[in-house]
Amino acid sequence: MSRIATVVLAGAAASVMLATPAVATPGGGVAAATPPAQAAQAAPAGERGISADPMCNRGTHKLTWTSKKTSWVVTHRSVLENYTGGTATKTRKAEKVKEVGASVKATVGAKVSGKVVLASLEGSVGLELQAEGKRTKKSSESVTFKVKKNGTYVFYAGTKKAGGYYTQWRCDGGTKWIKTGRYGKAQSWTVKTEGGVRCGAKPPKKSLAAAVKKKYC
Repeated sequence: MSRIATVVLAGAAASVMLATPAVATPGGGVAAATPPAQAAQAAPAGERGISADPMCNRGTHKLTWTSKKTSWVVTHRSVLENYTGGTATKTRKAEKVKEVGASVKATVGAKVSGKVVLASLEGSVGLELQAEGKRTKKSSESVTFKVKKNGTYVFYAGTKKAGGYYTQWRCDGGTKWIKTGRYGKAQSWTVKTEGGVRCGAKPPKKSLAAAVKKKYC
């Protein structure tokens, strides 16, 4: 006489039926034999998550950012008043008024590679940023322009600056991100923008021309 035992395997779509031989007892009754050991054991909880569906790649690092900010910076400017009543094309030297540099500084713990930090900041703010150590031009900038109306004109060169504070994280065992104890700050700048604005004009609010008009007109 046999007894049918049902064993449900974790994660399986169907049950597996095992035949367990029966053993006769002296009194004429029937007792089930001790079932064999399971063929496979479930992986420990910690290992199942790592191999099947890892949260991150073990040993990798990432940076997160706080207090990110982008802003226009006027690096060179020149002012012209035109009341000739005609159209004129001029080339003027816009003198330096401010310098911007790209830098990375650790505030707590060891410094993270400047290249890594600025690449992360670049992706975070969506701007093409200059490498660590680069600076805007120190000498004057030549700006060529054409004036058609009477009024005061400001000719300029500038760029958009980006900066923020970073925290470094490390993937621990493929299951979670933990802080490494490295913190710092960084700033850089993007490509040069140059042009001119008449003080009576209405440039787009988010343009460098608008920043120039607000500050120098």
